[in-house]
Amino acid sequence: MQTFKESPVERELKRSSPSVTDVPRRLLVGLLVGVVLLGLFVGIAGSLYLLNRPTRVAPKEVTVQKGMTVAQIATLLHREHIIRSPRLLRFFSMLSGTSRRLTAGVHPFHGRMTTWQVLKELEVPRDVTRDVTLPEGLRKEQVAGILSDALDLEGDKLLYWMSDSLFCRELGIQASTLEGYLFPETYKVSLTMDEKQVVRLMVGHFFRVFDRKMDRRAAELGLTRHQAVTLASIIEGEAQLDGERPVVSAVYHNRLKRRMRLQADPTVQYALPDGPRRLFNRDYLLDSPYNTYRHHGLPPGPIMNPGRASLRAALFPADIDYLYFVARGDGSHVFTRTSEEHERARRETRRARRNLWRQSTGKK
Repeated sequence: MQTFKESPVERELKRSSPSVTDVPRRLLVGLLVGVVLLGLFVGIAGSLYLLNRPTRVAPKEVTVQKGMTVAQIATLLHREHIIRSPRLLRFFSMLSGTSRRLTAGVHPFHGRMTTWQVLKELEVPRDVTRDVTLPEGLRKEQVAGILSDALDLEGDKLLYWMSDSLFCRELGIQASTLEGYLFPETYKVSLTMDEKQVVRLMVGHFFRVFDRKMDRRAAELGLTRHQAVTLASIIEGEAQLDGERPVVSAVYHNRLKRRMRLQADPTVQYALPDGPRRLFNRDYLLDSPYNTYRHHGLPPGPIMNPGRASLRAALFPADIDYLYFVARGDGSHVFTRTSEEHERARRETRRARRNLWRQSTGKK
């Protein structure tokens, strides 16, 4: 009987080839992996389905504030029972790339919206704005009052942010309050903004007006930005006519150069605990760093919020040598160079005001 020896190649092929029992084992492992993956898929799909279901909450409106992140919005909507899972909203937002398209505003939701539908609603612009006008020459308390009435904000919170020194430094203002930096303007304010955001809006507008050119001009005059704003606030308190603002500014610049007291009535008004009101002789003796009848130089800070014209006048005074002025009573002033001229102007303006009062009242 003839026998054949296996060649090395045949032996290697035989050793590496799967046996009959190996094939079912591999098929079984593959089948098990497939079942597990299918189970995971079904589980995830089921979870997404359950979490994406409507919450059936009663219809309501939810305010999304400006600057809120997707995570903050998701937490807010979960707290309001609009969605079942904050994570799912974040996942959908990442999946659809809508994280930067979510809008602030008052969004309406009803009880049959899935999380995906909620996300689509958040992309719809719902921001409602309101115009608010802040005139020149207001103090921060008056500004807070107008804003709280017009925007349904809390006046105490507005004043808190206007008087928080840390917030002032955060905004780039080296002062203890924002007096002088709440720029007078007509603002289009979103009703989604809170007190801090509204205050930041006004200060941001100030810096768009008082730009680097104005900073350089103040430095040319030997003034810091804060001193320039302080001077502008005094000009705002004195001048009613735009044409007189540079002249009033020149008077104060001339007095500062000569180390004369400014003797500005608006600074006394600011120092009064019950002001502004009619000033009496005793008021000029009030011991306050804001009383420029008693103290040389500029007061510690602005006394009100000046507008664009007064800021410009503070930096570009008229080229004149007046040192005094007195109000006529009709919004204009008489400007003089010497104390003698000033006293004569005071007597004449008092006489003119008395005559005007007599004519208006019919008294002699």
